[in-house]
Amino acid sequence: MARPLAIFAEDKLTEAVLQKCVAEYLPDHTVIRSDVACGRGNVKKSLAAYANLASSMPVIIGVDLDHDPCPPQLLSDWDVAGFNNANLIVRVAVREVEAWVLADKKRFANFVGGTSDHIPSSPDEIEDPKRLLLEFARATASDDLKRDLIPINFGQYPRIGPAYNLRMCKFVRDRWRPHVAGGRSASLARAIRALESLRA
Repeated sequence: MARPLAIFAEDKLTEAVLQKCVAEYLPDHTVIRSDVACGRGNVKKSLAAYANLASSMPVIIGVDLDHDPCPPQLLSDWDVAGFNNANLIVRVAVREVEAWVLADKKRFANFVGGTSDHIPSSPDEIEDPKRLLLEFARATASDDLKRDLIPINFGQYPRIGPAYNLRMCKFVRDRWRPHVAGGRSASLARAIRALESLRA
């Protein structure tokens, strides 16, 4: 019988990535609840509530590092260890979840019609992964994909195009490979190991 699991993500793309990772690494679990916080600050505000939920089932939480110095510092600032619950797993994408997506270089390059040579091999070292992703798409994608991914005033708010989440989440669900991406992103590899710890 499948075991229940919950996901709480900073945004829609992070949710799609976590769902794909759960499907690949925890096939004996079923996601029965999946929530999107619409911002990292909202994740922090709700952390205690999800820690309480983790007393009933594993809860996987995903956020971006953004401009914080490192994941351990962020987790310390949020006092994640203070909840003392092995079923509460908070994972941090360095520096944004787009770095995890870009880590499957070949599939993403194919998605936007470019070549993987132009994608860094160490995506965790990219200062602004979302901007790099959008710049790559702007240079190589088809016109309809550009319209969906790229905002009209590129470089200004909003940072993403009108169907960015729709297109990117579909790419993650259909084509992105966590086992490949984890080989290039240390922060994703750590997230995968955390998921695998729930198999016991």
